[in-house]
Amino acid sequence: MNRSDQVQRIVVGIDGSAQAARAAAWAAALAARRDATLHLVHALNLTGPPSLLTRLSFETYRQHRVKDGEALLDAVRAQALVRFPRLWITTEVAESDPVQALVACSREARLVVAGTRGHDGFAGLLLGSVALRLAAHSRCPAVFVPAGFEQAETGPIGEVVVGVEWGECAEMIDFAFDLAEETGASLRAVHAWEAIPAYNGYYYIDPATLQAEAQSLLGGALKVAYETHGANVRLTADAVRSAPATALLDAARGARLLVLGAHRRRSALSVGVGPVLHALLSHPPCPVAVVPATWHQGT
Repeated sequence: MNRSDQVQRIVVGIDGSAQAARAAAWAAALAARRDATLHLVHALNLTGPPSLLTRLSFETYRQHRVKDGEALLDAVRAQALVRFPRLWITTEVAESDPVQALVACSREARLVVAGTRGHDGFAGLLLGSVALRLAAHSRCPAVFVPAGFEQAETGPIGEVVVGVEWGECAEMIDFAFDLAEETGASLRAVHAWEAIPAYNGYYYIDPATLQAEAQSLLGGALKVAYETHGANVRLTADAVRSAPATALLDAARGARLLVLGAHRRRSALSVGVGPVLHALLSHPPCPVAVVPATWHQGT
């Protein structure tokens, strides 16, 4: 790279599918807003199943795959430059599998972006364990752009929805506020709560009391970020009586982005993310950003 600000890179996985093209368009628009580098990555996965079906020598097979990958990236780069002629774009052909390639790039990136619902590679991310691996291991925020999502050509990015749990990481909330501020989007913070069932009447709590407490907790979680960004962000904060996944799916319909904390699990049998994130990645209502608690903007 010729730029020293590598942390300003927005990385996007490219595999030739329409879904990856949507992800590239989404990432290019954001990179242009931020004056950031757009880094296009194509993963060859040379040890994957396709490599077992060829009669070519490994080196000949590798050279063909690299050449095809470079041509694909050049085509995507040219398409992005039509819309954003001043955008700084770099490309990379990686020999590893898609998740390994994107996780490696995430160590020096501001954002990693991938498409969904394709046949293989990056495009199949939200269909199975590959998406969960990326959400569980990306070192920077990862955005998953679902099939059918169309990026607006002009104007603000629209409403950003952020799901807030009790004890939510400040990095995720800061990410949502920063994105809303820099794009002119409104921000809707949602906290879901469920009533405690009565046990012979001894543990019953008036739902109105729980609603007030949930609203207070949400306001407290947003307080520091709002003091920093409040003058520039149109904020709505809703404590909703509902299951978390249901509340967020409803809130994010029609939104331009849903922001969630990674909530990573490290047990031996865990897929790496919590059940709410798993549900929202399986049925994304809009692009979904997953922000790790260890990530810090500008570092």
